[in-house]
Amino acid sequence: MPEGKQVQAMFSGIAGKYDLLNHLLSGGIDFYWWGRMARASGAAPGKRMLDVAAGTGDSSIALAKRGAEVVSTDFTHAMLRLGPAKFRKKGLAPLIWASSDADAQGLPFKDGTFDGITICYGIRNVEDRAKAYAEFLRVLRAGGQLTMLEFSTPVVPGFRGLYAWYSRWILPRVGAMISGDGSAYTYLPESIRAFPDQSQLAAELEAAGFQKVHWTNLTGGIVALHVGFKP
Repeated sequence: MPEGKQVQAMFSGIAGKYDLLNHLLSGGIDFYWWGRMARASGAAPGKRMLDVAAGTGDSSIALAKRGAEVVSTDFTHAMLRLGPAKFRKKGLAPLIWASSDADAQGLPFKDGTFDGITICYGIRNVEDRAKAYAEFLRVLRAGGQLTMLEFSTPVVPGFRGLYAWYSRWILPRVGAMISGDGSAYTYLPESIRAFPDQSQLAAELEAAGFQKVHWTNLTGGIVALHVGFKP
């Protein structure tokens, strides 16, 4: 996997086309995934949520729509700076604060600051996931919830083969054509193939110290929602 600086540069290069490609390559189902993530996270009025690797802000918007106070962070400023205009357009700006320099492996927040943490499609890009999990536990309050939305391993055999074909041959070509960056959309399916499957990721969270860890497959396991709680 590329090092952090390489990943940062890669996402900076595709920031302007990132939303368009997300919606196009997912067939628009990414909006459904955001909604399922927000419901699973427990976001609600009175809850303070940290959205790590928030990108251009779709995940933060889904949380804020449920009335939560959201702190959205990302270590790629070119992505994060696109969020405020989207927040304002939806009337959500007062609910969201942004910190552009927050790496998941070293979060600039005090212990026990948040009721919940979310990270969507970002944990694959973290160099040392164990460090990130330790940081998530540190900044969560006791009993706080971590919710991770991530590409995963399809669980339907025939569908798994179709998805593998799409991600290997179609996704990189369409991504390269629209974004102008072939490397970014070659990296995406490669990083998914190298990532732990649902049960392996759950085991990582349990080893890190999270309790009541469980997951829910969405769209046949193309993505999965993992949830864990701080003791």
